[in-house]
Amino acid sequence: MTETHGTRAGRWRVAALAAVVITALAALAAVALAPAARPLARADGRAAAEGPGHTVTLSPVGAVHFPAVPARAVTLDPQYEDLLLAVGRPHALVATGFAGNHDPHVWAQVPGLAGRLDPEALPHIGPGLDKETLYALDAQVHHIDPKRLLRTARWRPADLAEIARNVGPFFANRFSRTHVAPDDEPYTFYDLWTLHETVARVYRRPAPIQALRALHAELVARIEARLPPIAERPRVGLVMHANGRFTPFVLSRPGFGTAHYRAVGARDAFAALGDAAYRDGGRVGPGLDAEGLLALDPDVLIMPFGTYPSMRPRFDALRALAADPVVGRLRAMAHGRVYPGGTPLQGPIVYLFQTEMAAKQIYPHIFGEFRLDGAYPSSERLFDRERVAQALAGAP
Repeated sequence: MTETHGTRAGRWRVAALAAVVITALAALAAVALAPAARPLARADGRAAAEGPGHTVTLSPVGAVHFPAVPARAVTLDPQYEDLLLAVGRPHALVATGFAGNHDPHVWAQVPGLAGRLDPEALPHIGPGLDKETLYALDAQVHHIDPKRLLRTARWRPADLAEIARNVGPFFANRFSRTHVAPDDEPYTFYDLWTLHETVARVYRRPAPIQALRALHAELVARIEARLPPIAERPRVGLVMHANGRFTPFVLSRPGFGTAHYRAVGARDAFAALGDAAYRDGGRVGPGLDAEGLLALDPDVLIMPFGTYPSMRPRFDALRALAADPVVGRLRAMAHGRVYPGGTPLQGPIVYLFQTEMAAKQIYPHIFGEFRLDGAYPSSERLFDRERVAQALAGAP
């Protein structure tokens, strides 16, 4: 007889009651966030026997044992969609975070990737994600940072432990995006390549990430060789606009969210703002009004997430501020240097393209004009798309 969610939950409650007798509540919370060497849970809620398999370690979840490569995965952030495509496991993705949360032009530029993954065709679970949703999806791994869930009222440490035990472990690191810890507990920050290579080891395919890393290093070296002296580079302002206020992003701050701008040596117009800028998890600071933005007067304005179809109306509204009597005085507005930026939640393939995009947006006189569709003639591309396809396929 097929076991239902109700009987599965009942079985867990009995096991949990026995566990409480011998285990302190604090240990239960620790298991939720760091399920050390926890075996992948079976679909019926009973832990699979730990045997042949592999263990991968990532903050904040610790060491997680995978008896086999996960066949079903859930994500919230689009970087893990990009990662799954890079390691050849797009078919494992059964649900993701939000609709309209990716740039449709990037993957189509790599030979062999077009049509292999369509996040828009999947369930979008970001709004109101709860335990019942994860039970229903029955994934073997959740690429969701548990610390992120604990910032909401819907999740408690015991809930995380329940899902990790009965469905599948959590395995993600969100807050390396800005290097701002979510709480006072120890939390390790990773650079973009180390983070994605670690997650790729869950699927036993770190080689494509290593190959992409080498390609990116070559790209950056070619860009750096042509950059003007720092004092001659345009000052770049990364900014969102809503309700008459501007939220600045400090692109010189550590974190994978702005790594592509640092890779091209961008000069940060907002470097001195500190906590007035966006950090992560909704902590946005006081922001700037039009006069405050004009006082800093960036040469280039870039709006994060602007390449997402869902964000085009917001980007168009930002550009329309060229008619505003104050904002229109900005150098960036006056010279038509306002661009749609990419995603701070970038995976290993997207990072290559967004590095090229940043170079073209900031230094068009050196690297050529930016195109939203990315359909550059081969003479204007800053890296070879065919080599990306070879890296993903494992070719030398």
